[in-house]
Amino acid sequence: MQRYLAIFSCLLVSTAACFATQPAVSSKIGIHLINRYTAGAKKIIAANCNVIKILDTTPQMLAALSDFKKLHPRGVAVLRIYTPTTYKLQDDPAACAHDYWNKWLYPSLKNLTPQQKKLIDYLEGTNECDNTPCWHTVEEAEWYCRFWSELAKIMADNGFKPCVGSLPVGSPPGPPAEIEAKLKAFIPALRMAKKLGGAWSYHAYTLKYTKDPEIEIWYSLRYRQFYSIFKRYAPDLLDLPIILTEGGVDNDGNHPQKPGWKRDSEEKYKDWLRWFDAEMKRDPYVIGVTLFEIGHPENWDSFDLEPIADWLADYLGRAN
Repeated sequence: MQRYLAIFSCLLVSTAACFATQPAVSSKIGIHLINRYTAGAKKIIAANCNVIKILDTTPQMLAALSDFKKLHPRGVAVLRIYTPTTYKLQDDPAACAHDYWNKWLYPSLKNLTPQQKKLIDYLEGTNECDNTPCWHTVEEAEWYCRFWSELAKIMADNGFKPCVGSLPVGSPPGPPAEIEAKLKAFIPALRMAKKLGGAWSYHAYTLKYTKDPEIEIWYSLRYRQFYSIFKRYAPDLLDLPIILTEGGVDNDGNHPQKPGWKRDSEEKYKDWLRWFDAEMKRDPYVIGVTLFEIGHPENWDSFDLEPIADWLADYLGRAN
């Protein structure tokens, strides 16, 4: 493991050196809204926020989307629809993609006006490994590739740019050779996303709550491993944009009552966010992160951004 860490450390150094002379860019921190469009969310969106994600097409989420695009016409908005369904490895992946669209995505999208549809930059599909086989084996990755290749085409045919993948933090799992094999199996879906003007997504949480790139290369910065693999096997994907459609602090197994950032202080989280923002700015293919979450503390209190909304709005205002 230490040998692999050293390898990725070298990659990080070279990446940093490569982009050290690039001009400063705006903050890449945004927010993931759930359930309610809160006072804190309104402040953050008003403060030069460049990327958001909304869950579902409820009136409050659509109001947030509308405000965001009025204030930031060039900002990036991602939509995910909650979909409580499960497909299995023995199911036909292309047929599942059509079933997923027809039963779960289309019913929530069909009532959007043409103007509302135009506000959505990217449409996500399944969430992490909640709905489908995905990253536990190469065979699952191949299934997931066929599923997403078909779903991406369906989305594009209906006027949406696909955001494929939604990889959970720490995925694909395994040592570097296994990670490489699984990601290579998914490359056709990524090429399809690029062909259709889409993007892909990873959930960039820190589990160890560190600012050490040699640790975070396995967690919040794991996406850098993916682009290192592209450099060897799919250089045409080096400019495929990635959106970190969840991010922040998550449970490392030792904090079951407070899995999110509240397991420590506000100041520690703010300090980590500054560091993570600076790291993302080194990677031009990263559109940004939508921090999880704001609007639904009943279910996600330990992750809730409302207590730091004023600080985050101020930070975004100064960082842009």
